[in-house]
Amino acid sequence: MVTRGTTEVWTLHNGGDMTHNFPVHDVQFRVVSVNGKEPEPSLRGPKDTIAMPLGATVKISVRFDGPSDPDHPYMYHCHLLDHEDHGMMGQFVVVDKGWQAGHVTDRTAGHSGGHAGH
Repeated sequence: MVTRGTTEVWTLHNGGDMTHNFPVHDVQFRVVSVNGKEPEPSLRGPKDTIAMPLGATVKISVRFDGPSDPDHPYMYHCHLLDHEDHGMMGQFVVVDKGWQAGHVTDRTAGHSGGHAGH
């Protein structure tokens, strides 16, 4: 659960076996660092996905200004379904200050082949 109007810094690490993309749906973020260093010019500015090189650790600053809804989650994920088991796929709700998460709806119900996609 995230409070609307707040900013969080997330640390992402690709400990897998290949480079892959990592999007956060309906949220833009800024890359703070890549492997502890300032991001290259192409990684500066608002992003909604980042290519995670093999072995890389990336810090992103995520601002949650979008609509709040305690029942309908936002999601983040890698596009490789087997990475779900390693924390690269998840959901979170954005709520207004003082609110709690409600009954989160499973967006994937009724879909075959994994997640709901873009």
